[in-house]
Amino acid sequence: MEAMKLDIKKRLFMLMLLGSLLSFLFLGSSLFYGLYGVWDSFNANKEEATVVVADYNRDFAKEQTQETMDRSVELKSETVSFEVNAIKEDVKYLSNEVSEILKSPQNYELKKLPNAADGNLPGGIPYVHFSPELKSQGITPELEKEIQLVSNIGEQMQSLGLYYVNVFVASKNGYTIYYDTSDEKGYVAILSREEWRDTYDARKRGWYTEGMNSQEPVFSDVYTSITGVKIISCVMPYFDQNGIAGVLGVDCSPKNLFIQEEEGKVHESFIINKKGVILLSTVQKSFFPPNKVLKRMRQRFTGYEKVFVDNEEYFLSYAPIDNTDWCMGTLVSKEEVMKDAVTAQHRMVEQMNIFYTSFARIILLMGGLTIVISLVLFSLILYCSAKIATRVSKPVYALMAGADEIAKGNFQYKIQIHTGDELEQLAENFNKMTDALNHYTQEIAYRAKEKSRVEAELSAATNIQISLLPSPLPPRDEFSLAAAMYTAKEVGGDFYDYYLIDEKYLAVTIGDVSDKGVPAALFMAGVKTVIKNNILSAMKKGVTLEAALYYANNQIIDANKENYFVSVFAGILNIETGEFTYVNCGHNPPALMDGEAISYLPSFKTNAVLGVKANWKNTENKIHLKQNSFLFLYTNGVTGALNGNQDFFAKERMEHVLREMGTETAPKEIIKGMNEAVISHIKGTGENVEQSDDITMLVLYYKGCDDMDSEKEIVIPAKVEELPKIVSFITEISRAIDCSERSINQLMLVVEEIFVNIAEYAYKDKEAVAIIKGKLYGKPSEIELKFIDEGVPYNPLEKDDPDIDAALKDREIGGLGIYLVKKKVDNISYERQGKKNILTIRKKMI
Repeated sequence: MEAMKLDIKKRLFMLMLLGSLLSFLFLGSSLFYGLYGVWDSFNANKEEATVVVADYNRDFAKEQTQETMDRSVELKSETVSFEVNAIKEDVKYLSNEVSEILKSPQNYELKKLPNAADGNLPGGIPYVHFSPELKSQGITPELEKEIQLVSNIGEQMQSLGLYYVNVFVASKNGYTIYYDTSDEKGYVAILSREEWRDTYDARKRGWYTEGMNSQEPVFSDVYTSITGVKIISCVMPYFDQNGIAGVLGVDCSPKNLFIQEEEGKVHESFIINKKGVILLSTVQKSFFPPNKVLKRMRQRFTGYEKVFVDNEEYFLSYAPIDNTDWCMGTLVSKEEVMKDAVTAQHRMVEQMNIFYTSFARIILLMGGLTIVISLVLFSLILYCSAKIATRVSKPVYALMAGADEIAKGNFQYKIQIHTGDELEQLAENFNKMTDALNHYTQEIAYRAKEKSRVEAELSAATNIQISLLPSPLPPRDEFSLAAAMYTAKEVGGDFYDYYLIDEKYLAVTIGDVSDKGVPAALFMAGVKTVIKNNILSAMKKGVTLEAALYYANNQIIDANKENYFVSVFAGILNIETGEFTYVNCGHNPPALMDGEAISYLPSFKTNAVLGVKANWKNTENKIHLKQNSFLFLYTNGVTGALNGNQDFFAKERMEHVLREMGTETAPKEIIKGMNEAVISHIKGTGENVEQSDDITMLVLYYKGCDDMDSEKEIVIPAKVEELPKIVSFITEISRAIDCSERSINQLMLVVEEIFVNIAEYAYKDKEAVAIIKGKLYGKPSEIELKFIDEGVPYNPLEKDDPDIDAALKDREIGGLGIYLVKKKVDNISYERQGKKNILTIRKKMI
């Protein structure tokens, strides 16, 4: 300590002062150097920068104009392409209409149009014209009829006339249906004029030859029409039953192809074909593209070239027209192209000069302000450094003294610092640390003792829970069964149960309590016991399974102080017949695997979990398990298992594991494989992810009895006369068993009553089919028959039994047949599945 020349206060002062000065000098020198460099560079490059920026702005404006020209000619070519396609579609439409008239004349009336030979006809109406050759030959009745049929096209020609100069249909037989679109007052139709009335023959026109040689619409070259107007014709043939019957088409003016230019623009456009001939042009001056440009346009390139027209410089943009062999070009004068660029250059020079003047003023102002601010800051640095050093050093001394006391073991010492900053927080932490150290020494011993007690209790609870699970059943030939529970904590809320009610019935149960840990395990134990007691009691009293779950639910609610609930699936298997009766109380539907097919046991949407609502009735279902099929019961810990990527194990993975193992795998191995797959899914991402829910599974593999017979089926028309086939079907099934003639006769009487009702009433005189399925069970043999139809919904069991003791005159009509059926069978039930009525009877054949 004696070697120290400066205490902490002085050191802080010197450190802060030195740091501030160095920062100030560095920033100040950098600022002045930067200002000087900017000013020097500014003066040196002022003129050059102005020229460069102005030239760049001019070039940029020029490029933008060129791109605009390219886009403009492309848009024009697209517009022309669209118009060309529209014209072709109109011509196709006209051809299809005329061809349909000639091919189906029976669908059209005969019409008569004005004849050009009758003198001057007005415009705006369709008329017929005969060639000189046809006039000399004469018109046969057959040809006259054809002309009157084709005259039906007049309305369509008038519709198309709104868009074209002329519309025409020229027959190879020499007549022409013509429509002049002009309806001006005093206008005379072209072919009715004296100079064309007796001389015009469409078959000698160039467009007629082009149309006859094409199967699709084709455009002619530009030509001068008989009225002296430059036009282009679009033509194609039309057909009758013998082939080409003539050529039809429309005459187009340039306005059909060129769009109007924007106001103020002097763009001039032209179109050339693949031969290099200019078809249409709006160019006012004498112009033809140079050979180099012409070649590229004929080859359908898109480009941009500088050309001269009458010694004036122009820019030519060109682009091909889709769906044609044409190309469009647009001319723009150099003056127009450069106008915007030059204007932009002048404006940029003016703005740069204004900027230079303002920049010089800013540089001078910043230099002066920097000097003034530097002096003020230096003074503040000296003052603040001294104040801060004093403020910081004082609590540090207090902390040093407190640390010495704590190091001596004085945990009662408290450091008093009130700076309102981190130092005060540090002092409070010192004080908390002393309290914590004092408390911690006492807590260590207590926690060690408590941990040992809790571990002992959890171990005991685990052993108790395991002891509550059922023991393995004695081996049976008809089925095999395995179950397992893997808890997420030491004890869990899942459970399973299985037990033989007697030699004929097996009960299985699986459930999932709405919580985990010891409380859930205790609740689970009570639920398991209540459900088992009610099922056993119900079977002894002949009560249904759904009733047993009804009473169990009420008992659970009465004892449920913690407001838990539990999802439960309970089922009873008839070992001899394979009939499986079950109730699903809000649980995951078990998977039923028969060969490669996997399905899920259906349940009612109204069924709910136990422990929530008193007097709630959950409805039971029944299925028949086939031989060598198995049920896979599981809790949400299987399908709901999450890995580190928040990806569920889900039903798809569960089904994949079941299919890989198949129905020949032992139930115990299926459970083992499924658990390994679920755990691998949870930990497969490589992250430290733990099992979050109990995993419980139960597998019931039903082998069936040796005397079980396969189900047979017959599908026949629902007609009374088909009854002998059903009798033969029942007789064939009955041959496999030894039964009395009396039982067979009673069965045949029941079958006849049920089938006749289906045939006469189910379909209301409509032809349809009925399905009868038959199957034998056990010893003594019992036959089950299912009658299935898709007729009107009808439950015969809803009808009250007739009063057979009443006099005949007092009895209601009907009901005696189904009453007879009920008396002659041991069990009868009805259900409506979708559109099907299903009536099931069972009768012991003794």
